[in-house]
Amino acid sequence: MLLLRSTKQPVYLPLAGCLAAIAVLIGQPVVKALAPGLQVLFLLLALPALYLIPPCFWFYVQGITSSTRWRPGRAHLKHFVLSGIGLVIVISALLLPGELRHAILVEGDDTALTATSGLVRFIVYGLVIITFLMVLGWVLQAGFYVHAVFRRLHDYRAQLRELFASTEAQEGRWILWLLLAVGGVWLFTAGTLLYDNLVASVPTEAVISNLVVLIMIWSVAIWGLRQKPGFEELYQSNHGTQEVLKSITDNKYQRSALNEQLTDSIVSKLNHAMEHDRLFLEASLSLPRLAKHISRSAYHISQTLNETLGVNFFDYVNRYRVNAAKEQLQNTDNTVLDIAMDVGFNAKSSFYTAFKKDTGITPNQYRKESRAG
Repeated sequence: MLLLRSTKQPVYLPLAGCLAAIAVLIGQPVVKALAPGLQVLFLLLALPALYLIPPCFWFYVQGITSSTRWRPGRAHLKHFVLSGIGLVIVISALLLPGELRHAILVEGDDTALTATSGLVRFIVYGLVIITFLMVLGWVLQAGFYVHAVFRRLHDYRAQLRELFASTEAQEGRWILWLLLAVGGVWLFTAGTLLYDNLVASVPTEAVISNLVVLIMIWSVAIWGLRQKPGFEELYQSNHGTQEVLKSITDNKYQRSALNEQLTDSIVSKLNHAMEHDRLFLEASLSLPRLAKHISRSAYHISQTLNETLGVNFFDYVNRYRVNAAKEQLQNTDNTVLDIAMDVGFNAKSSFYTAFKKDTGITPNQYRKESRAG
């Protein structure tokens, strides 16, 4: 399914690669049962597959958080150098005698080396040492990409709040929860690898480890298929959204034609759009939609909101939504969920968060206090 989607949206291609690499790692029992002749090959491919997972997942996250349509390019090749080294080790191992490979990899019997020449033993021991170091090095590689993804998601959410009034569908919170789980597994794996290779063998419960793997793969597959690029609707936008995103990334707005007179005009139009046209009631309201409504550049609107009003687009719109909700909480008996949907929120949780941020109390507490007074 991911490969089919990648023909139109290349961002799904690295996620398909990530799952394929995981399949190589966890498919050993299946290969052993159904195609024993391929068992040695799959065991060898485990090393490059291991090094494919972090960069592939990183490119997927990079793609769904990109402000422009993501496509694979030559600049991405450097991320696969370590996997390439693993592939060189695979090719080197395939040049060894088949009986020797099977004895060492499948049977775990290194006594077969005694009947080989000194050169072959040197090559085998060299490959073993390099493989051991690469397995340990994967822990560092995975940690690097986990950190990179966390930073990317943090910046991405800040960008979303400059362009959308509702961000739940685009935030990709499942990635954060998945990475927290992966981070825990990574720390456990790192400790296990170090202890297992440097101290003593660590017994593990297969059922528990397989269950953890199953849950993670299920999460990646299901949520990966559901997630769309957050800025997809803006890829073809001509309302200055790319300039807005660049200014957020650079943490400053470039000098523009925005003067005091134009700023006052934009503020006036913004207030009219919210107070008279009640544009904030649109759950899918975005900065380009607002820019089109008041016939002003999205870049100038964003600059006015941040530099003049001291607020981002997300908070500016939700402030009006919260004020409208306050009126309904005081004057109607509608449920909190009905009120949230009626004033433009598309999730109860986001309404509670915005309301408490503005008032310091929950909607139910506000209703009780306002009526008690």
